[in-house]
Formats: sequence, C-alpha cells, structure tokens
Amino acid sequence: MKRNKQIFILSLLVAILNIFDGIATHYGLMNNFIKEINPLMRFFFEANPYLFLGIKFSLSVFIFIVSNLVILKCIKSFQRFYLYALTGISILYSGLFFVHLYWLWMSNYSF
Repeated sequence: MKRNKQIFILSLLVAILNIFDGIATHYGLMNNFIKEINPLMRFFFEANPYLFLGIKFSLSVFIFIVSNLVILKCIKSFQRFYLYALTGISILYSGLFFVHLYWLWMSNYSF
C-alpha cells in the first residue's frame, strides 16, 4: 500500500509541476524571455500558444490517469519500475521548476 501512495503523490507532483512548466513557459515565450528548446512543443506554441497550454494540461491529466491505472491494474514489479520512473521525472521537473523561478525573478528585476 505504501508504494501506491507514493505513486499517487509523485504523479500529482509531476502533474502540478508540468502545469507550472506550461504556464511559466507560455509566459516566457509570449514576453520573449526564453526560447522553447523542445522542437515538438515549439511547433505547438508557434501553431497556437493556447494549443501549447492545452497540451501541457492534457499531459498532466494523462499522467495522473495512467498512474491511477498502474495503481489499480498493474503487478507489483511494474509498479516499482513506474515509481522509479516517476521519481526521475519528478527530480527533472523540480530542477526545471527552479530554472523557471530563476528566470522569472531575473526578468522582473533586469535593468
């Protein structure tokens, strides 16, 4: 049961961080503070900035749904693997969160 709770919490964290990433990236791109380095997401942003946000939001919902399916339907060994993958993704998104905070702070205090 402990693993299921960890999967649930990490999937929620990843979903929230992904939404923050989408909003912060959208803001930065709209104000020319940053450039999108992911070619696929750059394509979506250039096609329609709100499509970009919709995809980021949809991905957050998707990761949460998949995580709940893993909790309910998958064998323990796959749940363990999935938990490790979520842990890695959450570490990456946490780092990205701090990068976004840094440039948001710098963009408000640049002279």
